[in-house]
Amino acid sequence: MIGFEAGGPTFPYIIESIGYLGFTFMIPIMGAYIAYSIADKPGLAPAFIITYLANNKAMLGTESGAGFLGAIVFGLSIGYFVKWFKSFNYPKSLKSLMNFTVIPAVTIFIFGVLTFYVVGPLLGSLMTTILNFLNSVPPSFKYPLAFLLGCMLAFDMGGPVNKIAWFFCFSLISEGVYTWYAIVGVVASIPPVAAGIATYIRPKLFSEEEHGLALSAIIVGGTVATEPAIPFAMADPIPMISANTLAGGIAGVITIALGLERLAPGIGVFDPLLGLMKPGWAFYVAYGIGVALNILLIIVFKTAWAKHRLKKNK
Repeated sequence: MIGFEAGGPTFPYIIESIGYLGFTFMIPIMGAYIAYSIADKPGLAPAFIITYLANNKAMLGTESGAGFLGAIVFGLSIGYFVKWFKSFNYPKSLKSLMNFTVIPAVTIFIFGVLTFYVVGPLLGSLMTTILNFLNSVPPSFKYPLAFLLGCMLAFDMGGPVNKIAWFFCFSLISEGVYTWYAIVGVVASIPPVAAGIATYIRPKLFSEEEHGLALSAIIVGGTVATEPAIPFAMADPIPMISANTLAGGIAGVITIALGLERLAPGIGVFDPLLGLMKPGWAFYVAYGIGVALNILLIIVFKTAWAKHRLKKNK
């Protein structure tokens, strides 16, 4: 990738840099908002700073940062620590000072020391172990994991299961592991695009409302937004979710088999054109197979489910 030293940055370089910057702050923001949900504003800054520290390999002297695991650990621990700290009966005149100055400062000091000397290196070592496993795992284990991640990404269309898989894959980018994040780039937009196209292929299987959503599902879904598939899944949960999940898992396996890499967050089907998905041809092969398979499964499952309901109602 060409940077400033070669006479000016290329557009892919700029996109990749912005994506990496987003990653740098995504995990601390996640930790901060976990703490915020528990302890309100006094937990926000300490959790952000400590989670950022836990992912700063240069400062900690570790091979890997704490990743999304660190965000969860520090978000929860700092959140409950601050909540406990706030529970004392301070004089009203001191409450504001305690909440916005003293509690954050004490929390940052305590958790900063613990993170630097103990927790940060431990979590960094754990992440290094996970990364070494992922890099050295034989294909016989790689493919089942890829299938599982693909299923999770397609299962609840932007929900908690999707987010767990997304954060896992995304957190590996800073360690130079791009293959698992490629699964996100391929699978995340398959369910809405497949649902939209299936609506045009077999219109009788879908409601009038779904017909109105089909085009927007294809357009928005093509930019890695899985959520447009939700109305289709809500209208017919069992066949739609089953089709999405199975197609997502198979697309995940194909992605790993083709050696795809995704360097940074992008805009779905345009990622290869921006240099964010490599090799580009492999992306379109994996994506095309995934969408085609999902459409086929939607039609087969919805047809079978409609026949089942018809028999049941007789």
